Amino acid sequence: MTSEEVMELIQGDTPMKKEKIENVMISRDDLEQLLALHNCIQDILGDAGEGFDLSMSQLRDLQGMMWKMKGRYQFAPQSNEDGHPCHWKPYVLPDDERAWFYKGE
Repeated sequence: MTSEEVMELIQGDTPMKKEKIENVMISRDDLEQLLALHNCIQDILGDAGEGFDLSMSQLRDLQGMMWKMKGRYQFAPQSNEDGHPCHWKPYVLPDDERAWFYKGE
């Protein structure tokens, strides 16, 4: 399977109906699976960025999808012992005791 075929599968090749979907409830198990997907994408982007084996536009697309998921579900970086974010570690759900959030000044 080529990288173009993979991206087509990820992005979808059939248009969806234009229905407005609001406040879809998902289970905790589903949310944890989405978090696992997020962390997998994050690892792939890190590895691919070091090896430069993928095109930059593919990496940009993957990164955009990761950011959308992170923002939508409020995945948070873990904090270290000093309360600083550890962006290189796997992200956690917002209610995790290890979750770090910017508190402003």
